[in-house]
Amino acid sequence: MASLENRTGYFNVVFRFGGKKYTRSLSTDDEKEANRLLANLEQTVRDVKSGRISLPPDADIPTFLLSDGKVTSTQVNLIGSISQVRTSLRSLFESFFDTLPDDSLEPSTISQMKTHRNNLFRVLGSETFTDEIDLNTLDSYSQKRRKDKGRRNRKVSASTIRKELVTLRRVWQWGKKRGKIASELPEIRDVQLPKSTERPAFQTYNEITLQIEQDDLTQERQNELWECLYLGTDEIDELIQYVREKALHTFLYPMVVAAAHTGARRSELMRSQLTDIRDDVLIIREKKRRRGQESTRRVPMSNILKETLREWKSEHPGGHQTFAIEDSASRQRPGSGRSVSRDEAHYHFKGVLKDSKWEVIRGWHCLRHSFISNLASHSVDQRLIDEFVGHTTEEMRRRYRHLFPDVKRAAITNVFG
Repeated sequence: MASLENRTGYFNVVFRFGGKKYTRSLSTDDEKEANRLLANLEQTVRDVKSGRISLPPDADIPTFLLSDGKVTSTQVNLIGSISQVRTSLRSLFESFFDTLPDDSLEPSTISQMKTHRNNLFRVLGSETFTDEIDLNTLDSYSQKRRKDKGRRNRKVSASTIRKELVTLRRVWQWGKKRGKIASELPEIRDVQLPKSTERPAFQTYNEITLQIEQDDLTQERQNELWECLYLGTDEIDELIQYVREKALHTFLYPMVVAAAHTGARRSELMRSQLTDIRDDVLIIREKKRRRGQESTRRVPMSNILKETLREWKSEHPGGHQTFAIEDSASRQRPGSGRSVSRDEAHYHFKGVLKDSKWEVIRGWHCLRHSFISNLASHSVDQRLIDEFVGHTTEEMRRRYRHLFPDVKRAAITNVFG
């Protein structure tokens, strides 16, 4: 009854109705999306012929049929173009994720975006059409999300709501450029968000412990403080020695040392290859600093890290990844190591710290915070810190400024003595 053709890179649908032949652009180069629209068209034609849907007298037939029987000729600006067909949130997000190029985003970023998507679907409705979303809709979304319970039973923060709206804007702009939607998303800065609370400053283990002991803090407040934990150099030494003694998997100790002595993210360590280990530097493969482009940064290696990686290479299970785990399914074959997954890295890191003083560490990112914090507290030039860890925004830098005690103290004493 209907068929697809692709002559210019974008799909057209060809169909007959009422004795006439119609050809219309679907304005998509995604074959899966084109087949979905084709199936919807065929079902709408069947519904019209059976009488379940009435054909309005003023309807532009192809536009009406391609819109699942919702759009007449008076409701579109450019009759016959699929860009006028109403697009649901579900359809928009499905198309976005289905066409996302491999390795274009970090797995953690994709996972977070899908979490944002699920919240948008739940509150706004997955079948809500994009042209129904206005500023009032987003204001209502913000109010409803604020009443939800977030992580560890806390209220959803303004920062979280803003991130969810940023994900919506990113997918919306993607769809608009590809003709899937015509309307504009309201500016996020115009949405009424709850007042945000500044996160606690980064603090040492002893500082946090003292507050908990003296102030009788709620568990929620204690969790907030532990999220801002940074370890001093002596504590880092103690931690990595503990991991060395207790770790059940050989990859964990060298990976922890690398995180603590370079400030690399967990994803960057998972991406690291043996060839990235040079004489005195470790090459860090980035994805976050330059949008849509892979880049690298070079971090000088401490003596401890150099020795640790030298020892690790001698017992490496095989493969190209720096931090590999032995593949039990192919244990008998030489070079049977495989890369460590994101969940494995988190599970084994938290597992080795369980029931110890270090179990308050929330995850790998604490080691990145600690690396930056120790450099800042020793008054290392901010430009060097940026170069080592890939910081690019003022907001990132501002979180660590309180850790320049010598510089701040000198500024006061130079003026007031």
